[in-house]
Amino acid sequence: MAEVDPAHGRKRTAILVVHGIGSQRALETVRGVIRGVWLDDKNPADKGKRIWSHPVKDGADIDLTVMTTNRVPDSKDGRHVDFHELYWAHLMSETKAVAVLLWLYELVRKGPIMKLGMNGLWWATAIFLCLMNLSLAVLALQGILLFSQHSAQIMLVAPFVLLIASLLASLVVALKWGAVRIIKLLAIALAGGAALSAVYVWVGEKFPGIAASAGNPGIPDGAELFTLIALPTLIALIATLLIMGRQGLRAFWRAIFISLVLFGIFIVADRHWHPESDFVLTVIKAWLWALNSPWSVAAASAVIGLYLIVNAAFLQSYLGDAARYFRNSPGNVAVRRAIRKEAVDTLDRLHTSSQYDRIVVVAHSLGTVVAYDMLRAYFSRISGDLPPAAQLGQDFADIDGAAWQPEDKTPSIAERKMLRTKARATIANIATATISQSQDGPQHKAWLITDFVTLGSALTHAYFLMCTGKPAADLKAEGRANTENDLKEDFARRVEEREFPTCPPKRLDRDGLLTFNNPKTYGRQVHNGALFGLTRWSNIYFPRRQLFWGDAIGGALSPIFGSHILDLEVSTKKAGGDDFFTHTAYWDVRREPDTHEAPHIVALRKAVDLADTGAAIDLVDEGDDPNTHGGD
Repeated sequence: MAEVDPAHGRKRTAILVVHGIGSQRALETVRGVIRGVWLDDKNPADKGKRIWSHPVKDGADIDLTVMTTNRVPDSKDGRHVDFHELYWAHLMSETKAVAVLLWLYELVRKGPIMKLGMNGLWWATAIFLCLMNLSLAVLALQGILLFSQHSAQIMLVAPFVLLIASLLASLVVALKWGAVRIIKLLAIALAGGAALSAVYVWVGEKFPGIAASAGNPGIPDGAELFTLIALPTLIALIATLLIMGRQGLRAFWRAIFISLVLFGIFIVADRHWHPESDFVLTVIKAWLWALNSPWSVAAASAVIGLYLIVNAAFLQSYLGDAARYFRNSPGNVAVRRAIRKEAVDTLDRLHTSSQYDRIVVVAHSLGTVVAYDMLRAYFSRISGDLPPAAQLGQDFADIDGAAWQPEDKTPSIAERKMLRTKARATIANIATATISQSQDGPQHKAWLITDFVTLGSALTHAYFLMCTGKPAADLKAEGRANTENDLKEDFARRVEEREFPTCPPKRLDRDGLLTFNNPKTYGRQVHNGALFGLTRWSNIYFPRRQLFWGDAIGGALSPIFGSHILDLEVSTKKAGGDDFFTHTAYWDVRREPDTHEAPHIVALRKAVDLADTGAAIDLVDEGDDPNTHGGD
């Protein structure tokens, strides 16, 4: 604990809460966290604790008041705690439904490379999107057929003739200018078109169809029949390939298999209820996505209607935020920058207020990604202005010289405790150095964030959400010798470039874990990837069981962001077991039967450690073994 300079008054602790996705109300999440870690009226241990609110000093937003405690029991200096909320939901303007849909298509293009046990969700989503492509193709062609006032072949012939005419005109231009390479390509394309035209004419003549008669609707000729049955499927196939890539095709064939099952069901049902009907006509009408199918429009409308319901109830209100934050369209980049600026400015105000010598960041869901970006952005801003290493003591030097690396699979409990102990002592030294610095000398910046506590963190899907590249299946299909997952390689590259900080920091070349030799000053300087060598990272999550039991969004982070992250697998029950959808239960003290004594509440209180008694260090004994997570 840093010594308090009487001239600067008693220091306090700030808890900065970052909410998650959805239509969040201001202070809703922070009030939940307060009940979880400080004041639960059902908890006898919280007797005598108090909380009150007051507006922030600048008066900029009376909706985001500061929640202040009375004296924290067991704290060495009788300190008080201020709870702040980083509220960013208002910066997420209403996400358009098409933006969510396009983001889902982009995720499908990456393939089933999510965490183990989550790939089933990818397959379900991808297959449903393929069924929706088929549905959209059917409805669009049905509309065209309705207004064409002619046979269905017009929808196939007219675009084809237009394409051939365009190719022919291009060939004439290419011949005039002597564009040899283009001439060859155009000639091949026209030859292919001529072959298709010949096949089309042959099919029409070879299979002329059966004229309608009384009680018999008749069978169209071969070309018309192909158009009615195959055209919607062909268009959906092309659209899937263009929008969803090779991975989308994998899901498309499974959607076709489902359609074949329905094809068989229709035939059986029709023969059972209408045994007198012509079997050939039954088969012709049985394909679900055919324009002459009696159930195609109803099925297509049902698929699209189901998507619209799910979109209105869940996708747009929840995944919409994720789509805006992760998808790199120009409008989304502007939103992301606005959120990050608000976050960094908030953190800067806490650091420069002269009120605090300890800051704890508690983030939930997508808010953990916002908070991670906030921390790395702010640390990059101030890392070069931290006090000199010589002023930060032996604990700083010990961390800087340690051999720990984020990819280590077997850090001992003693090593993990050592980093947490020395990191806490280093933050205290930074606080002391910046509080007591002379006004006449160089003014150093402070880094006061002792703990980063993530709850149900979307960072567990970082490869899938934050990286670019192709999955191993695509690389193998392209014949590339290196068949490792491109997304993981992209993540590793960003760690090497210190874009993505890890815990512990990644050592590069002759640098220390925390510092590098500045070629301009010839001195050791803290590098911008060092923040989680100073800030302890605790990650609390409910394990996922059968997708909807536990938390499908959260998960372990140590296999991705570094082996010294303390992963804490929790339950809402002392006896263990899973509850249905616990993503928003991390601070829920009302869960029966154990309420405030439930493991998830106990872990949260220890990780935040308001009294700063070392509970966040001792919690290592209760954390997950990094080796149990494998390659998740």
